[in-house]
Amino acid sequence: MSGTTMKALRLIKYSSPYDLQEIPIPSIRDTDLLVKVCAAGFCHTDHQVYEGVCQSPCPITPSHEPAGTIAAVGKNVSTEWKVGQRVGVPNFRHACHTCVGYPQRPEEPDVRFCENKDMAGISADGGFAEYVVADPATTVRLPDGVPFEQAAPLMCAGVGLHQAAVKPGLPIGVIGIGGLGSLALQFAAGLGHPTVAIDNRPEGLQLAQELPEHLRPGKVVDYNVPNAAQDIVDFAGGGGLAGVLICSDSVEATEWSLKLLRTHGVCVPLGLPTEGFKFSAFDFIFKELVVKGSLVANRRMMMDMMKLVEEKGVRSHVRSVTLEEGVDLPDLHMDPHLKGRLVVVM
Repeated sequence: MSGTTMKALRLIKYSSPYDLQEIPIPSIRDTDLLVKVCAAGFCHTDHQVYEGVCQSPCPITPSHEPAGTIAAVGKNVSTEWKVGQRVGVPNFRHACHTCVGYPQRPEEPDVRFCENKDMAGISADGGFAEYVVADPATTVRLPDGVPFEQAAPLMCAGVGLHQAAVKPGLPIGVIGIGGLGSLALQFAAGLGHPTVAIDNRPEGLQLAQELPEHLRPGKVVDYNVPNAAQDIVDFAGGGGLAGVLICSDSVEATEWSLKLLRTHGVCVPLGLPTEGFKFSAFDFIFKELVVKGSLVANRRMMMDMMKLVEEKGVRSHVRSVTLEEGVDLPDLHMDPHLKGRLVVVM
């Protein structure tokens, strides 16, 4: 580390442009890591923080998707962690170890459900800075073959398919082929599922068709065309899809997704619409469907995901911007023609 300050993008006031500031490099606890950020992603939750939906404290450094190298190790941290290691830093940090939400299973502690955790970029400073604080309990090592700008979006994405718990070989649909949806398609295909990509934007439909051939969906469907639902059900066979992941906050698309599912199918909505969800009681009850919530991955899931990423060559379509260009991230994210993921590269 050179000097005692660093550059950081700061949200000073809701719905106001980010401010590029010089702020102190964060100090770490004896049980923490300090990570030099090499890349950090912007996702829809970051836009909700920007709008004030999450009621985050201001000023705050956004981004819960940093990846980089360890710059300093707290004196009480396990010797498995060393300066220079390539790591990803998921959202949740600093579990209290005492509340009813943590741990649910003592043999597998899960900081995600701690009532007193802090959340990078949401309740505490995150990754749009030259350095970020990381919790060893949630930090994950990065495979050498995964570049930082590819690793960053994975710190948030990737667990929805795990939550669906669909048996291998059964068909899965993904609605909304942006940064998250394109990853979901690749994970599903990499695990042996026939896949259907569904979107209403030319950019999303094109992105699905440009995925690596071995991870490309078996069918790409425009949400707006007549008989789109029946077309998907016919492709899936067996009465419809076994699972569907909704990578959008569209309430209409989420309700429509139930029409694509077979009896006992699973719907995993990953968007966070502020107005909540709406489902047809007839679709839901008569097919005995399951609607399942999904948070980000814990460390164990993240480690499994990284193996799949390396083995199958899963990649995001990334648009890289500099920290200086990052002041425009909220506007760039809302561009209807955006393709893939926005990532700040240091």
